[in-house]
This record gives sequence, C-alpha cells and structure tokens, in this order.
Amino acid sequence: MKERSNWLAKILPPPSDNIVSGADLDRGYKNFSRGLFGILIVLVLVPLAIISLLSHHQYKHLLQQRELDQLFLNLEQAQSTIEKFVAELESVIKFVARDDRYHELLEPKELQALFVRLQSEYPGFVDIEVVDSHGMQKSYFGPYQLEGHNYTDQTWYKEVMLRGVYISNVFSGFRHVPHFVIAVSRKHPQQNASWVLRVTIDGQTLQNYVDTISTTYADDIFLVDQSFTVQTRPQKYGKISEKCILFDMGDTIEKNFKKRTVERFMMVQKASDMIIVQKSFNGQQILQGVSELVNTPWKLVMVKEQYLYADAWFSFKIRLTTIFLSCAIVAIFVILEIGKAITNHLRESDKKREQFLVEAEQPNKLASIGRLAAGVAHEINNPLAIINQKTGLVQDFMEMSDDFAYKAAMREALDGIQNSVERCKKITHRLLGFARQTDVKNEEVDINVIVREVVDFLAKEASYNQIKIDFDLDPDISKIYSDRGQLLQIFLNVTNNAIDAIGSNGTITLSSRQIDPKTIQVSITDNGPGMSAEVQQHIFDPFFTTKETGKGTGLGLSITYGIVKKFGGKINVRSEVNKGTTFDITLPVANN
Repeated sequence: MKERSNWLAKILPPPSDNIVSGADLDRGYKNFSRGLFGILIVLVLVPLAIISLLSHHQYKHLLQQRELDQLFLNLEQAQSTIEKFVAELESVIKFVARDDRYHELLEPKELQALFVRLQSEYPGFVDIEVVDSHGMQKSYFGPYQLEGHNYTDQTWYKEVMLRGVYISNVFSGFRHVPHFVIAVSRKHPQQNASWVLRVTIDGQTLQNYVDTISTTYADDIFLVDQSFTVQTRPQKYGKISEKCILFDMGDTIEKNFKKRTVERFMMVQKASDMIIVQKSFNGQQILQGVSELVNTPWKLVMVKEQYLYADAWFSFKIRLTTIFLSCAIVAIFVILEIGKAITNHLRESDKKREQFLVEAEQPNKLASIGRLAAGVAHEINNPLAIINQKTGLVQDFMEMSDDFAYKAAMREALDGIQNSVERCKKITHRLLGFARQTDVKNEEVDINVIVREVVDFLAKEASYNQIKIDFDLDPDISKIYSDRGQLLQIFLNVTNNAIDAIGSNGTITLSSRQIDPKTIQVSITDNGPGMSAEVQQHIFDPFFTTKETGKGTGLGLSITYGIVKKFGGKINVRSEVNKGTTFDITLPVANN
C-alpha cells in the first residue's frame, strides 16, 4: 500500500487490505468512524469555542469600558460640584473683605454684624478675624478665646500674603475640632501693605456637602490632601486625619499609581486632572478614581467595588454558555449522524466492491476451465478417432472372415466400442462448445417448449424420487433467438441440481414470464433444504460441489453460468436454509 503522507490520512485509520474478513472490516469501520468523529468535532467545536471566548472577552471589555466611562462621568460631576461649592465660599469672603472696610471691620460690633449675616447663609462658619500687615490679630468674633494671636510665622499667613487667597486642609489646631480656613488678603487703605480676613469653617460642613453629592454608583467618596491624609469621613478606606489606606505614604498620586501599575493593578484611564485605575485591594477588584480639585488643597477619591452592570454580565455569561452548550450538543448529534452515514456508505461501497470482484473473478475462472476443457477435448478426440478407425478395420476383417466361435460376441463388443466413441465425441463437442470452440446456431426458439422438453428428459428420475414438477408458464411469452441445444443444457443442469437437492418427496416449479419487450425470465424453484449465504457465494465456481464424493464434478453450474453470460443474460440464485432455492435465468429476446 502506498504510504499516506497528508495530515488527514495520518489521523484517520488506514483501510483494511483484507476485504474478506468481516471482523477486520467492522473494526476498521469503527476506527474510521471514531477518527472522523474526532476530526469533525475539532473542526466544529474549536472555532465555536474561539468565537465564544472572543465574545466573552469583547463583551467583558465593553462592560468594563462602560464602567470606566460611568465612573469618569460621576467623578467629573462630583469634582465640578465641590469646586463650585468652595469657589462660592471663597467669592463670598472676597466680597465682604473689600479694601475700604479694614477700619470698619476692626470694630467688634461691625465684625459681629458681618459674621451674623454670613452665618445665616452658611451655618458652618465658626468664627471670623482680621489680621494686620504684621501678622497680628486686630479683631476677632467667635466662640473661642483667640484674641491677640500673632500669625507672622504661620504658613497659612505667608501663603495668603503671597497668593492673595488661602484654603487650608482640615485640621484641629487651637479649637481641637476639625475645621478648615479660608483667608483672603486686601490692600490697606492708607498704607502700602495688606491685611487679611480669615474665616474658619466647621469640617462637618465639608462632610455634609460631600455626603449630598454621593452617588449610588460609587461605594465610597471622600477627600484627601496632597499627602493622602483623609479630610472627610470614608466608609471603609481610612479615618479622618489618618493616611488613606489606598495609597502608599510619601509619594505623589502620580508616582503612587505608576509604581503599582507593575505590581498589582493597571492604570486604565487618565485625564489632565483625574486618574481612574482598576486595582486589587484585599483580594477584591475595585475601580478607584482620583481627581484634583482646582484651587483647593484636596483631591476627590471615588471607589466602586462592584460592577454597575453585574446583572447584565451574569445574564450574558448564562446566555453565552447556553448557546455554546446547545450548539455543541447539536453539533455532536449532527456529526454522529454524518459519521454514521459516511461509514455506512463506505461499508455498502466495500460490499459492492467485494461482490463486483467476486463476479469479475467468475468469468476468469470459467475462461480458465474453458481453456482446460478445449485442450482436454482436442487431446481426447485424437485417440477417439484412432479407436474408431481401428474398430472399423476390425469390423471389416470380421465381415471378410469365415464364421468362428464367439464371432457374434466380438461383433457386439465392437458395436459397443463404437457407441462409446460416439458418446465421447458428443461429450467433447459439449466441452468445446463451453470453451467457445464450436459454432453457436441461433434460431427462433419457444422457451416454454424447451422447458417442457427438459422435464421430459428428467420425468422418470423425478417420478422415481417422488418429486412433483409443476409449470407456471406464460403462454404469451416472446420467442427468442438462441442456440436450442445450449438452452436445453442450461435448464437441464439447473433442474437436475434441484432434483439432487430435494432427494425425494418434494416439488419443483418451472415458470416463465416476460420482463419487458427485450427480456424474458425463467425461474426454477424447489422446496429443498436451501443454501447458506457462504455456499451461495461459491456455487458458480468450477469444481465446487456440496454433493458426496463421486456424485458430482462441480462443473454443471459453472458451465451453465458461462453459457448464460455468453448469451448476454444473467443467472441469480435466491435461497434460504430450510426454505428452498430459486434460480432466476434472464435471457435477451435477441442474442446478438
């Protein structure tokens, strides 16, 4: 067998070289079916799995991007709201701190009146004070005893004098309660110097405002300063005035995020003043957004622990899994059916191929036996001619000689020899006819008459064995053009086999019918023991016989098969064990 080199041939099992062994064939078909099933499963399920994984990844990426966009939008809105709130406080303080009001605000009553008006609008205001250009407190109104303080060395004082406005972190200070300060500087009306109006605001005010802008999207929202110290109360990520546990100490937010990008989380989105990251915190994946609040010392932190679209993601995974499993089950079922269909088709093709080889082998066997028969016939004819000649010479001598004892017996013996020679000539003539060494004489023949003549030959033998012969002949059947003698031989051989098969006490039915205008059929049916399938495969083989030794040569049906094929017809056998046998002989009306 030629070596198979392509990858498909390497996966599929090779076909069996033995087409006769049924066990090997069944094993080969099973291996082929398994190999084909495996290849088709890979070709179908692998692309299906790849598409499912890509869909899973793409939809997950889409939902994550929507999460990021939603967090970015909420962070941007919260940033804008807090910036506007602080800017509003700053604007109010700038408005009341006009340059020409310095002397007016030094009066305690005027300062008190101003503070009362401010506190009516903004209840979170705690106290108010005026500081001169030398850092000395000149006027104060509030609940604490803080008069006469010198702020010259204070950082906030230096900042406000430098930049004109200052907003502090949330701290406790002298008041021992969380608060933050907004201070603005103004030009002294009479000196080339500046004075400061400083307002203290309760830290709870900032907390309340942050709480009002909390969104259902975020699980936590709070403020931190530049060193990541918590300014407003978080839900779970730290405490006020302590370092936020989401950040490392001693780094800027940009450095903090960049350093951890390599370690355990990925920076996913960044704008000019805000950053959003996806990170792992205490074994949980969270989204964390940080935004710089413009003109403030604070940063806004927003944390999202669970996906907003978790239900959609869970529903998508269920649908995707259901679709994948459904497609896989359907694909497996279809592939199984296709595999079975292909395997069955190959099995039927192999059976037909085997039958074709058997049928193709039959003419070769008959041709070989025909050549053998022709050689034997020619070899026998030569000594038969000599025997016949010598016998005639002896008879001539006998006629010319006088009577003597046993002359009559010798004449009878010589006649017997000549009769036997004639019989042998007929036998060799038939052998030569089988070998196609004699001419076939075509003439118009009534097939029903031929069938009845055959029965006449065998009537005595059938009657002796108590075998009944019935006829079912079509009277309107067409006459055919063929060789009368060889037709007699065909029906004689088959009918004689039927008698031998029955043995005794049986029935043989000979029937004829017109198949079409160009074809007739003669069927010979007996109710004998029948034949097995294995015997049926060899009944037309030369020298094959089921008879006892010495009772048959095994050439009758093989010669019959050769004659029928020579006429352009067909001979088929139908038989079942214990149910009898039928030979169907199909012949053309015109023998070309």
